[in-house]
Amino acid sequence: MKSARILAISAPVWFFAGLLLFLPPDAWAEFFKYKDSSGSVVITNKLEDVPQKYRDRVKVIWDDELEAKDPRARKQAAAERQREQRDQQQKQREQQQELQKPAGLKNPTDGKTLFITIDDQTGEVIRRFE
Repeated sequence: MKSARILAISAPVWFFAGLLLFLPPDAWAEFFKYKDSSGSVVITNKLEDVPQKYRDRVKVIWDDELEAKDPRARKQAAAERQREQRDQQQKQREQQQELQKPAGLKNPTDGKTLFITIDDQTGEVIRRFE
């Protein structure tokens, strides 16, 4: 009976452990922040780099928190979003232009020159492409 109970408890644990394996690495990227004896703020991505005497003061910071506080990172992120919006708008314009073109018809002026003449006898305007 105890083995069935252990299996029942360990199944959810194994499930969540398996889910962690499929998370992208930057989803769990963390940094460690502390103040040293001179009062300087130090940020590192390895806990081993934090001296033992400062480990009790360490604060864990996630990657997105750093980006939110860093003005340069905010500007870069905003520029990236703006670039993505421009690209998306350009794709939408191209798709609209493709939808407006009649299917299967070629433009008769492709690579040709339009000549316009007037018939002397009838006064009719004659257009031709060559």
